[in-house]
Amino acid sequence: MKWTWELYLDETENVPKNLLTFFVRLIPEEEKSPDLPKPKLTEAETRRLQVNLKYLCEKGLASLTRDNFDKLEDDLYEFKLTKSIHNPRFILTTLTPQRFVILHAFKKKNNGAIKEKDKLIARQRLENLRNR
Repeated sequence: MKWTWELYLDETENVPKNLLTFFVRLIPEEEKSPDLPKPKLTEAETRRLQVNLKYLCEKGLASLTRDNFDKLEDDLYEFKLTKSIHNPRFILTTLTPQRFVILHAFKKKNNGAIKEKDKLIARQRLENLRNR
């Protein structure tokens, strides 16, 4: 069975704007609303993101062993879109049946570990998902 990916939805069933900004260019033109936030990724970065998400869905958990994935802690994984001007990072989790949920996205501005505030946002969203 093939895996799927989705964006985290908050309690009101909306994608948080700070997460949506990384995925705006993936929304088909006919589905875009005028109040969408400005995209944070370039068109080239968005194409690379699409390729990596497709790979993620085709390979499932096996894809998490690639160089651009790191396990942060139980149930949280970092996906890195490397060699990019914006250096975007995505924190995701796995759910059954065979789904990846992207919990948080941000631009990494420094070398070293992910800031605790970014992990905290992902942890809170994961907890929210589990409590529904």
